[in-house]
Amino acid sequence: MPCPDCGAESVRVHGRYHRRLADTALAGRPVVIRLLVRRLVCGQTECARVTFVEQIPGLTTPHSRYSPPLRAALTAIGVALAGRPGARLARKLGMSVSRDTLLGLLRAAPIPQPPAVTALGVDDFALRRGHVYGTVPPPWVQLD
Repeated sequence: MPCPDCGAESVRVHGRYHRRLADTALAGRPVVIRLLVRRLVCGQTECARVTFVEQIPGLTTPHSRYSPPLRAALTAIGVALAGRPGARLARKLGMSVSRDTLLGLLRAAPIPQPPAVTALGVDDFALRRGHVYGTVPPPWVQLD
């Protein structure tokens, strides 16, 4: 297993522990994955990391309690419904989660970039009712 910081291979085991991951529901029933993971020691003296835990690609990420498919499903529910309604839907689907967790996943989700502007409307407004009007010019108009 390579060290996440320096990339040096390590085979020296520091210890083992059980890790629990929630996964997507199966037929409406919650699924929990129990793993026995190893904590390894980095052998490089100049590396700042002393120990690290082995990760299973596609299944585990550091400090995560959910598998990537469950995290994606909960994020989609959070985007669609957010707090309490999302928690109720997730519970009905067999994915027990609190509203605060859904909101946290929603805050952690990347914000999509807006598309490029293809058309721009020009707006006018009244400074004083019925007397003085102003216009917001488009950005390509140079004002002197």
